Amino acid sequence: MNALSHRPLCLIVLGYAAAVTLLLGSLSTLRDSVPILSGFLLISLLCAVFALCGYSLYVMLGLRPDRLCHDLYHVLRRYLSRERLLQALPVLLLIPIFAASFTAFKAAIPRLHPYTWDSRLSAWDIALHGGSAPWAWLQPLLGYPWMTGLLNVSYHLWFFLFYATIYWLAQDMRRPLLRMQFLLSFVLSWIILGSIAAMLFSSVGPCYYGHLHDSDPYAPLMAYLHEANQHFPIWALSVQDTLWQDYQSRGASSELGISAMPSMHVATAVLMALLGWRVSRTAGLALSVFAMLIMLGSVHLGWHYALDGYAGAAGAALVWHAVGRMLRAGGVCVSTLGAAAPCMSKGGLLS
Repeated sequence: MNALSHRPLCLIVLGYAAAVTLLLGSLSTLRDSVPILSGFLLISLLCAVFALCGYSLYVMLGLRPDRLCHDLYHVLRRYLSRERLLQALPVLLLIPIFAASFTAFKAAIPRLHPYTWDSRLSAWDIALHGGSAPWAWLQPLLGYPWMTGLLNVSYHLWFFLFYATIYWLAQDMRRPLLRMQFLLSFVLSWIILGSIAAMLFSSVGPCYYGHLHDSDPYAPLMAYLHEANQHFPIWALSVQDTLWQDYQSRGASSELGISAMPSMHVATAVLMALLGWRVSRTAGLALSVFAMLIMLGSVHLGWHYALDGYAGAAGAALVWHAVGRMLRAGGVCVSTLGAAAPCMSKGGLLS
């Protein structure tokens, strides 16, 4: 496989990692990043194991060959071809580097730009929604412990669905143009929205508003979430506590990170929905519903102002369409196997 097929992705990821390293700039920072990178590499390895186990279950339960072990061996051998492995390898190596760099930058945001935007974002959010906070608008619909628990599960499912999408695209050989559009849109949106915009609009979100301001319009929401936690486990609360304790104890050297504006949960869910619509109507509809659940959960669970989600969704859509136009403007795209191919799409693949 020609490595040039991943050249844009490689240049963006390694360039971003180098910029983060120079910006944070110290040997101690580099040493602190090693555990983060190791953690993401371990996650990648575990995901590969789970993916292999999942495919094996599909062969056993879906195909149900007569000679299970023999046929399973040969099916997996054909599936894990040299071309497929060489195609997946750059992505599986680059994503942990990118994720570790992003995490290190996110943790350093309060050192680069202290959290000063929450009062303005909250005021704009309330003004945009008719003088009431969006969570208050949603409370008659979502303010039931079982509904809160459902949104909590969906919000945490985001991580697994996102990694599953990355692993699927890493090895997918049927949609090379769509594959590259998603991967490039993902890294660019996390750089533009999750790093640059997050630093410019440095904020902590509703769940931490009371830690930074005397008056807290989100105290009733947090009180409800703690009450709902008595009926259904609301994991978001323990994660929020962990993030804040880490920030308080480590300050600018925190290994974790807090950033509200824009919402990268919503942005990435929108990218997955856009990807889904290019695959099938069923996938597009299901992932659109999931993106809506993430948007609702981001507000209802106290993670984000509604504005954070709007900005994340709009920004992700703009990046998606811009990347599609750039790929089309190139006239010639590099195919999965590294050969030059006309940059055409069936049914508006790159639109």
